[in-house]
Amino acid sequence: MGTEGESYKRTRRLDAAILAFVVSKARRALGRAAAAGIVIILIAVAVGGYYYYQTLPTAPTGPSTIKVGMTMPLSGSLEADGVMSLDGLKLWAHNVNASGGIYVSSLGRKVPVQLIYYDDTSATSVVSTDYQQLVAQGVNFLVAPYSSGLTLAAAPIAEANHLLLLSHGGASDSIWTKGYKYVVGVLSPGSKYMLPVIDMLKNLNSSAPLKVAFFYGNDAFSISVVNGASAYVNSTSGFNIVYKQSYDESATSYTAQLSQIAALNPDVLLGGAHFVDGETIMKNIQSLGLHFKMVALLVAPDDPHFLSDLGSLAGYVVAPSQWESSLDFSSFTSYFGNITSSQFFTQFNSTYKMPPNYEAAEAYNTGLVLQRGIIDSGSLNSTVVRNQLSSENFYTFYGKFQLGPTGIQAGHTMVVMQWQSGAKKVVWPKPVATSALVYPSP
Repeated sequence: MGTEGESYKRTRRLDAAILAFVVSKARRALGRAAAAGIVIILIAVAVGGYYYYQTLPTAPTGPSTIKVGMTMPLSGSLEADGVMSLDGLKLWAHNVNASGGIYVSSLGRKVPVQLIYYDDTSATSVVSTDYQQLVAQGVNFLVAPYSSGLTLAAAPIAEANHLLLLSHGGASDSIWTKGYKYVVGVLSPGSKYMLPVIDMLKNLNSSAPLKVAFFYGNDAFSISVVNGASAYVNSTSGFNIVYKQSYDESATSYTAQLSQIAALNPDVLLGGAHFVDGETIMKNIQSLGLHFKMVALLVAPDDPHFLSDLGSLAGYVVAPSQWESSLDFSSFTSYFGNITSSQFFTQFNSTYKMPPNYEAAEAYNTGLVLQRGIIDSGSLNSTVVRNQLSSENFYTFYGKFQLGPTGIQAGHTMVVMQWQSGAKKVVWPKPVATSALVYPSP
């Protein structure tokens, strides 16, 4: 009974002493008959008080909140995607808590979610310090930072402390080659990113092999993407790789390398890394007066700021995408989460006054994955929930969730978007396309 039980015992001893004193005085003043009546009344009151105490509600067992810890790059070079990701998770937590929380069967009740987050400033050294702090704060689960490099900095800490780490923005395949048991991918891995772009180009049925230039960041994610894409290109006919070089993502200009690429006269420029460098590449292409039949970049074009920052320069740029608002999986079985793509888009846009990109969607979806794992396992133990996720196979507004043996995402598939007339259009694969690809770009 704990502290409440000890208090109750002391109260009972005091009641007994008072009762004995009252009875003694009553016998002297009123005689035995009247004293007996008083005793009966007092006993009735005491018994009633006992049963009243027994029926008082007891304090619930277990935690009062589900603590989900993370860092996000809310400043620095990855700020744009970090802010989008955090906003997606905050919207998920808001919706969960509006319904009372996540039902945990081992506790027999719903438990609200508490997000605990820090700004890692896009720096791996800060990630390492902050995740140690999150562990010390007793979080139940961890969400990885945005980007592969930052996720790789958080992963060893999660692993050492047996805490589930959900990766929503770290796509490098190398994350899942290190034997981590607690790292789970929610998004398609880097090696799969450009494959639908290659398939789309193959569908053009060009009379001559398409000349491709790979120009990409020197980070783990971009390297993973280009390694997967170039291997795929080399395994099929219809392409000729004329350039394949990485660049320093922190550079302020890429004009020298872009001039070298232009001299080789490629049809298609494929590459990029993240938001800032992606915009820089487009500005450098304009300043040099270059033109490619198609430019396909990672990450940057999917962000609505890409259009607002670049205006017409964003036109006809292509990007592989993890999610777009036109996709609808709500008729698929089994479907989890009381939200569709269009509903998510509307609510996010209304809440943050900004259309969501796929980083925001995959972050919200990360919350749904954790929610499903907790509900189906009935536990708040990270090991139990991680094991549960290994057997899950379901759809959300974001698409399919199913893990491979290492924790890498195996079920989710990607689409291709293109900026057309100031709007993002899905152009591949054809069954879900909202517009035909414009190729070559004007």
